[in-house]
Amino acid sequence: MNDGRRGSVAAAGQRFDIVFDDAPTQNFPTCQTPDKRQGLCKPLAQCAIFYAEIPSLLERPCQTRSAQNGVCCPLDKTSNGKPSTGGPKFPIRPGVGNDGVLSSPPPPDVPIPKISARQLQEVAEMSLKTFKIRIDRIQDILFNKKSLPLENCPSVCILKHIPICINQVTIPKGTPAASHQKFFATTNQVLDIGSNAQLNLETSMNVLNNFQLTPLQGTFALPKFSVKGTAAEKACPGESQCNPSYPYRTIDGSCNNQENVDWGKSQTAFQRILQPKYGDGLNSPRVTATGQPLPSPRLVSDRFIPDENRPYRNLTLMVMQWGQFVDHDLTHTPIVKGENSTGISCCENGQPLEASLRHPDCFPIEITPEDSFYKQFNQRCMEFVRSLPAPRKECNLGPREQMTQVTHLLDGSMIYGSTERRATSLREGVGGRLLVQTNGGREHMPANPNECSDANQEKFCFRAGDLRVNEQVHLALIHTIWFREHNRVARELEILNPHWADETLYQETRRIVIAELQHITYNEWLPLILGPNYMRTFELQPTQKGYTQLYNPSIDPSVTNAFASAAFRFGHSMIQGVVKMFNPFGASRNKPFSQTQFQPFEVYDSCDDLVRGLANQESQRMDRFASQAVTNHLFEGQSGFGLDLFALNIQRGRDHALPPYNDWREVCGLKRLNSWRDFEAVADKAMADSLSTLYPNVDEVDLFIGGVSEKPLDGAVLGPTFTCIVGDQFARLRRGDRFFYEEVTARFTEAQLDQIKKVSLARLLCDNSDDITVIQPLIFQKASFLNQRMPCNSESIPGIDFRFWTEKRRGGGSGQTQRQNERPRGGSGQGNNNSNRRRNR
Repeated sequence: MNDGRRGSVAAAGQRFDIVFDDAPTQNFPTCQTPDKRQGLCKPLAQCAIFYAEIPSLLERPCQTRSAQNGVCCPLDKTSNGKPSTGGPKFPIRPGVGNDGVLSSPPPPDVPIPKISARQLQEVAEMSLKTFKIRIDRIQDILFNKKSLPLENCPSVCILKHIPICINQVTIPKGTPAASHQKFFATTNQVLDIGSNAQLNLETSMNVLNNFQLTPLQGTFALPKFSVKGTAAEKACPGESQCNPSYPYRTIDGSCNNQENVDWGKSQTAFQRILQPKYGDGLNSPRVTATGQPLPSPRLVSDRFIPDENRPYRNLTLMVMQWGQFVDHDLTHTPIVKGENSTGISCCENGQPLEASLRHPDCFPIEITPEDSFYKQFNQRCMEFVRSLPAPRKECNLGPREQMTQVTHLLDGSMIYGSTERRATSLREGVGGRLLVQTNGGREHMPANPNECSDANQEKFCFRAGDLRVNEQVHLALIHTIWFREHNRVARELEILNPHWADETLYQETRRIVIAELQHITYNEWLPLILGPNYMRTFELQPTQKGYTQLYNPSIDPSVTNAFASAAFRFGHSMIQGVVKMFNPFGASRNKPFSQTQFQPFEVYDSCDDLVRGLANQESQRMDRFASQAVTNHLFEGQSGFGLDLFALNIQRGRDHALPPYNDWREVCGLKRLNSWRDFEAVADKAMADSLSTLYPNVDEVDLFIGGVSEKPLDGAVLGPTFTCIVGDQFARLRRGDRFFYEEVTARFTEAQLDQIKKVSLARLLCDNSDDITVIQPLIFQKASFLNQRMPCNSESIPGIDFRFWTEKRRGGGSGQTQRQNERPRGGSGQGNNNSNRRRNR
């Protein structure tokens, strides 16, 4: 059945012709800042973009229309805030365009081999035959417990290019590696896509070998050859069919760009700014320029990522948590698995399996005998499985690519899902709402008893749009807040428009919630990460009023591999080893972070304590230091030891063949480092001295290690290289999204857009926690004299007035009843409390 999302037939109750009441836009009193700039007088929460100069702005408070003290928010987007870190400003260099989007450098001049269409077809047919036999043998030998006689091994070796003779290499349950692989939950549909991509990769490798090509030719010449019309064409992704008149985002992210309809679509490959540096040009993980192995990621982490308590004085743990929530909207890289998503084991009892016994996509991390932590457990091997290959978008030969299972867009996919099947399974089917379970009179996401439960099997894990919702308790909490927000907004719209069908209520609610998500990210969170200079230079900060015209259909918003696999993992250094929960009187109780992973049960009874914890506890600094909770005890369970998240990050970058740190400095227009002395200038001497004992030269430093080592920019969390890569991605998400909330193409009226720009994360926490009544307006920053905790029903934490979403009915009426007309302005926030989540449902 065609539901109208990409076809030509509308779903039941679906309407494309909604017109909202004309209404005057919101007018704020004009004011003048202390340095004589013109501004608008707004509550503090609506001036978050100017966080760096809030102290000076509050020296002369202005009066809002209701005679409350406000902040004179400048209209010109410039910031005169004093440097907050003493760090450098981001240099504007040729590598970064005027729109903040990176440009790929020209490819090197490599000889294009002479390969005829007939020769290519022959190689593709041979690849398909051997590929089918090989996959069947792997499943039988590795996962179906069918052993082969030893004398039969050579035939398998020929098919697989490596020997595989083993009864079973599945991951044992209850181990840290099993929990880690649970984090990479993968659908059968994605595994099928990866299998097709493997066929393309197999064909590419056979061409490389048969025609004796160099690694550079594999990377840069083979993509000149299309596989259309060959046996490998089945690996090519199909193109989505779109309905140009469909007014909403599709669930899977397709049809956003009307010319390139699969830009941003889920289950498609990351894009690359720099081409990969595979050891063989196509598939094997990155090695040094001379072909030597790189240092063990665990050795790098063990020596150079110590556990030191270095928290920010002014940034709350919510900064870290919001980063993970946004990351799960954008990236979810599947790893190779066996039949029925069986996990793969690459180690046995802490020791590396012999190469002849390992799955071909095993890439375990070596642990040295001298390791400061793992030696006491006799661990010499850390589990690691390579990412699933992704189909190449251009249907051509070339290097291995990786994919995201979720949409590439900032579109709330972690709330709603990235496939129609997932989205439908989460809907109630009435009133546009999402499915709920009630516990203690509170509204929660649906239970997922198959994933995990508490000791008494009374509380269960949750089900959400993203499969990783239960990974740790704070993540499940933020999911809960946004899940409740959807249902809260749906109820508001249903009151105003009782004639709307479920589908219209769902889509209009989803449209508002995604806009709120985007506004909070760009208005409150991103300025802290990139700094005011970068935000201002590349026009990433929201306007004070009205629409923007920044959408550029030539910009691909798809997530870059370097962003997903290195730069946006910066938040891992900001994790606290202890989760603090505060009651209303300020008393706290603590829980080790490792004991909250896949144990999100505190959300049921301690929602508000968790919220207060995120609002009060500091984030650790973004630097080369990290809590042992993630470097020694990740997914620990009952084993006494866990995995090392930093080592996993380094290994994932090598798996994806990310070019090294210095190459990224160059493409970002930064000075290339020529020596370890140069590295001292961007990081510190101790780090440079230590790395020089492991890496052969500064050109081989992994991107993730170089990025977390850099000194932060002025007023930012990140250093220049990660600012460049992360900034590029958010510029793409801003300028390459046809439905970005500030654009005319998002279809909000100007009055509605004004209402959305009142939203803050503090407002959502007030509306959707259990009983939070007081909170600081700027939730990503610690409560202070300038950012004092305020009542949720005060004007300091404004909310949306949903009356601007009343449909204009034919004949000129609004369709509102008298009761609806009498509702107070500020349907969310002013005069409103959070009791709506405790209604009988």
